[in-house]
Amino acid sequence: MKYYAMIIFFSVFLTVYFFGNWFIYSRGVKAFEGASFLTFYKWSFWILALSFVVGQILERGEPTITGKIITHIGSIWLAVLLYILLSMLLTDIVRVVDYFLPFLPEKILSGFTNARVFFVAGLFIATGMTIFGLINARNPKITQVDITIDKTFPGLSQLKIVMVSDIHMGAMIANSRVEDMIEKINQLNPDLVLFAGDLVDHNPLYVKADEMGKHFLKLTPRLGVYAVTGNHEYIGHPEISVEYLQQFGIKYLRDTIIDIGNNIVIAGRDDKDKVQFAGSPRKKLEQIIGEKQDEKFVILMDHQPVDYTEAEKRGVDLMVSGHTHKGQLWPFGYITSLVYENDYGLVKKGNTNYYTSSGYGTWGPPVRTGNRPEIVVFNVSFK
Repeated sequence: MKYYAMIIFFSVFLTVYFFGNWFIYSRGVKAFEGASFLTFYKWSFWILALSFVVGQILERGEPTITGKIITHIGSIWLAVLLYILLSMLLTDIVRVVDYFLPFLPEKILSGFTNARVFFVAGLFIATGMTIFGLINARNPKITQVDITIDKTFPGLSQLKIVMVSDIHMGAMIANSRVEDMIEKINQLNPDLVLFAGDLVDHNPLYVKADEMGKHFLKLTPRLGVYAVTGNHEYIGHPEISVEYLQQFGIKYLRDTIIDIGNNIVIAGRDDKDKVQFAGSPRKKLEQIIGEKQDEKFVILMDHQPVDYTEAEKRGVDLMVSGHTHKGQLWPFGYITSLVYENDYGLVKKGNTNYYTSSGYGTWGPPVRTGNRPEIVVFNVSFK
């Protein structure tokens, strides 16, 4: 089932990818027709286009410097391609509208009809968007979320919880980014740290080879560090990722619940897509939590923001998720808002608070143009 689903996904993706590349390539050939560097353009374009495919293949094998370099080049090209394509399509739409309903001044219209000006302008826009996204992706914000729980516990009036999702450690997100994240978390001085899935990208061998786990030993919250699996752990090798990271103080909750004291319980679910990759479904929430625990503060970690009704029925006070990246690249945030009930931020239904994070890392291009990455701080008060 795992390989069947992956073959379908990559077949569709590669078809769209090469169609998009051919569309832009053809426009470039027309734009630079007769230019001395046309041959250079042709070779450069297809080297960049193929770098993404080759990089994805190499990234799934043994870690190498060559593989990392090609993966970075190809992934960045994917973002540039997206914004060149959007620039071309937008300009074509304007030209069609102007043809039937003329509204553009002659000077501007000449630019829209000049193939070379048109293509170079699109390339500059795409490059600018990608550079902005590269910088933005490396500058996470600290999101403060205040929550009041309508429960009273002796000796527990406030709690500071730090949650991070979608780090995607691997070939693209390496030691420097992880070390920076750990430093920022420690500066917040949390009582509890939660990692809501996709700590590891699809190949954990990069994480092990670069010894990324060692940074997590610096986390010392008094109530511990807990994590759940995400879909990317399952795309790769979840048992390798989990076994490796648990050596560094991270306790994985896999379809189980744990009482950490102080009237706090944490439930953690395996990712929803487990059935596609492992061949067996995750447990139902009622099997994990059981009866409502009104006498406890109940936290649920579920990588994908789903099953909200079940969480409310089980008496969950705070559910944390990630997965969506809030689209990561503009304009995909509009799509995630249609797909998910809550693709980003805090929602409250009944007595349950639901939070979906935009995530810390990136998937595919190391670029964020639709939102900023974040580390989330829950300032929890009890009545």
